Amino acid sequence: MRVLPWLLIAASLGACKSYQLGSPATLPFESIYVRPVMNQSFAPQAQALLSSQIREAFLRDGRVRLVSDPSTADAVLVIDLTEYRRSPGARESNDTTVARSFSLGLVADISLYDQNRGRYYFRQRQASERANAYVNDPYANPALPETQDFFQSEYQAMPRLTRGLAQKIANEVLSPWPESTAQ
Repeated sequence: MRVLPWLLIAASLGACKSYQLGSPATLPFESIYVRPVMNQSFAPQAQALLSSQIREAFLRDGRVRLVSDPSTADAVLVIDLTEYRRSPGARESNDTTVARSFSLGLVADISLYDQNRGRYYFRQRQASERANAYVNDPYANPALPETQDFFQSEYQAMPRLTRGLAQKIANEVLSPWPESTAQ
């Protein structure tokens, strides 16, 4: 009976011997330069937000070194915002032409260039993110006047939208991808 607890402890310790912190993927580059984001869409102030948030995502991950000079980088990341969508989510119950919330979508083309070999790791992959913008606070006191208009709600939703897109772009760059996809 005394042997059973020791066997359980030994079995549980042995099960964790192959656990390893961090990502097992090794990247083919050590440093990266992130070019300023280009904005071909009509997303207001998105390029500045996305530029800073993608850098923050790489810094938080810590597997690659961010450099400020493209000539010293092993890889160069190019991001182009290509599409910004705004569509009504929920409508006013009394007037169906008035939207109460909007669904926002942002699409980016991303390319990762290998400076050392002079070719792309990948070219023009798409990443997209969606967020909601609520024109009126559904939890507000109905006796008080509504102060939030669409422009303010869109302005407040933009950091959420770009933060999610930045994380998806960072995941795409830092995830293992087959060498055969490089162009």
